[in-house]
Amino acid sequence: MTHTPFTQFVPYAIVAMGVGAVFLLTTAAMPHRTALTRRIEKLDAPSDRRELIIQQIVNSKASSTLAQRLAEAGWYGVTPAAMKIRGFVAMGVGAVLGLILAMLVHGGILGLILGGFFTLVAWRFPAIGLSRAIKLRKEELGRELPDFLDLLSTTVQAGLALNAAMLQAADATFGALREELYATLTEVKLGRSRSEALIALADRVNEPAVRTMVTAIVQAEKLGSNLGGALQELAKDTRDRRWILAEERAAKLPVTMIIPMALFMLPSLYLMIFGPVAALLLRPHT
Repeated sequence: MTHTPFTQFVPYAIVAMGVGAVFLLTTAAMPHRTALTRRIEKLDAPSDRRELIIQQIVNSKASSTLAQRLAEAGWYGVTPAAMKIRGFVAMGVGAVLGLILAMLVHGGILGLILGGFFTLVAWRFPAIGLSRAIKLRKEELGRELPDFLDLLSTTVQAGLALNAAMLQAADATFGALREELYATLTEVKLGRSRSEALIALADRVNEPAVRTMVTAIVQAEKLGSNLGGALQELAKDTRDRRWILAEERAAKLPVTMIIPMALFMLPSLYLMIFGPVAALLLRPHT
């Protein structure tokens, strides 16, 4: 019995897939922690020697950009080096899958193309997941922000100090915004100035609406203006922007639906119209 040149790689492929599966299962089984807990553990934990080596390989500017994107996604427990490791692991799994497909098609040019394609797609998987997490987190922040601003304005106008008002409003908020507000208030309790903590919040989430809120609060504190009224106007403007964005998305729907209609609805319609005619024409005459 003859063997293809790729058959000798089957044991190595199985071992690599097993190692990748163990890594992925171990990562998935890690207990969930809040952003604040992950941030404190990140500050207290000693540096890992392997991550330091990888950090030297990764360009500092690219690492800084990746760290910002990780913060925008809320992945505070993931370092840029760990993200690179995930990319390499995913690329290895993709290479194994590509190798298996190459063996199934008996190698050749098609096998090389399939192997390269799966390797490239698998390498991009962590980046795609990160971009998706950033998008979902920013949408969540945009949904919760107007209600938070209304609550903050009401509590400030009721006579509470700004820190107490932020805590009260944060308690009634949900999701990513609540998590970030708790982290900001904790930084203030630990001795950081409120302005610096709020600016750090805006830098972390990198959301225009949140940055506008932070700018309004900081400027109102510096100038001594009416913070409650400014927050009310800001909440109204935020809702108006969300409404305009929803209208823009609704206006784009007809264009977006053209491709699904062309791929799925029109062939079915043509089949319903011309199918009986074709059946009559192809029916044998007696």
